[in-house]
Amino acid sequence: MLETYNRIFGSGPTGILITVLIWIISIKISFIMPIPEMGISPLFRIILIVLFSIDATILIIWSLIALPISDRGNKLIINGPYQYVRHPLYAAFIWSGTGIISMIYKSWLLLILIIPIHIFWVWHIQKEERFMLTKFGPEYEQYMIKTPQFFPRYISSNTEK
Repeated sequence: MLETYNRIFGSGPTGILITVLIWIISIKISFIMPIPEMGISPLFRIILIVLFSIDATILIIWSLIALPISDRGNKLIINGPYQYVRHPLYAAFIWSGTGIISMIYKSWLLLILIIPIHIFWVWHIQKEERFMLTKFGPEYEQYMIKTPQFFPRYISSNTEK
């Protein structure tokens, strides 16, 4: 039972819980301490919230289509969003989720915390990465080499070598 849960959900639930706790603590700190708010116009904040929300929604839906729950931990998928990052669902939560929350609360602290949140996730998914290496061997190892975890590499349109 636990093996099936880990295969399907991986590091997601605990990582999301800890990230949400970091967000909540950050918001509480912002209310207690005099941390400057973002001086962004309401219209621009709304535009950013909408863009982050669209980004997260597209990435989550695209990820679920490319790798249905029944295939998680059973098939190595390296197309769709998985050709750009190894963990697109987590990436949507880390980057777009933190962006949305930081814009809602106009919080520089939340925005700056994206760095430790990212570092936490890199550490947190090590067990999941080991599972994938054990399950898929050299194929996953090659995938790890060429595909970043959460943030896509810059792809140059320059075809000259």
